[in-house]
Amino acid sequence: MSADTRAPAVMRRRRTTLIVALGLMVAVYLVSVLLYAVGGQVTDAEGDEPEKWDVKLSVVPQSVDAVRDRVTMQIDVIEAGPAGDGFVLNETLGVLISGADGDRMIEFGSSGVASPVAVELVTDGVVERWPFDSHVGETSIIAYRVVDGEPEALRTWVSASGRVPGWSIAAEEIDLGLQAEFDGVSEGVDVVQFTATRSGSTIAFGIVLLGLMIVMPVLVLSVAITVYRGRRRVEASFMSWMGAMLFATIPLRTFLPGSPPIGSWIDFLIVLWVIVGLIGGLAIYVAAWFRWSPRQDAG
Repeated sequence: MSADTRAPAVMRRRRTTLIVALGLMVAVYLVSVLLYAVGGQVTDAEGDEPEKWDVKLSVVPQSVDAVRDRVTMQIDVIEAGPAGDGFVLNETLGVLISGADGDRMIEFGSSGVASPVAVELVTDGVVERWPFDSHVGETSIIAYRVVDGEPEALRTWVSASGRVPGWSIAAEEIDLGLQAEFDGVSEGVDVVQFTATRSGSTIAFGIVLLGLMIVMPVLVLSVAITVYRGRRRVEASFMSWMGAMLFATIPLRTFLPGSPPIGSWIDFLIVLWVIVGLIGGLAIYVAAWFRWSPRQDAG
């Protein structure tokens, strides 16, 4: 193949590569936007409305602290039932919460509309598995009122809703065999299990950022090895560029969404070797500078 016919083929391949790369970038961008738009929702698998209920409570997750394994939730009285008149409380309504951190008994006064109360649910998870960590917590919420000085349990209907940016939270009712007495009859009490996982947008963000971190040592090593083999001229300014890439690694590491703690799997499998690759590339380039750069007294 002559040079005249080879040049257009090379240009076509470069054009095709450029189009594919741009298309891939646009696809990744659109997927990231879509994942962010649909992520962060709290899904409630409460099913149909129970046949009998006295009090309806709303549980709205507010935030997730993966390091402390806590989910902050806001509990609000939607309908009071026998303890009030619709949305207005006529008597003191108590709520017993299991699996919470701190005060597990909350009382809503009889002064009118109940105000939302924030509680922390204790969860179980391993944050070092970021961004694939999962945090699970279980709680049973039972409302009661005091009749003649004795607490009387009320059938409680719990619904979950809300949105937590960066997280996908699923609420599911499970049966652990708990019993409570309602009007002298012992009945089962459902337990609500909350499962918090990173949203798809957070996972995509982290994977893209980690991928960009991997590209940095690949570029540095490619330039350093090419120069060391004498295929390109030594440029001392490239050492400043390589040093800047090295110092940019830690800010990129801390910019990961969710701030994974030091010692996560990404540090051992990715970040450490990114730093090793960057320092190795810088060392090779310095060796190339010693090898090919002319001496000051040469002449």
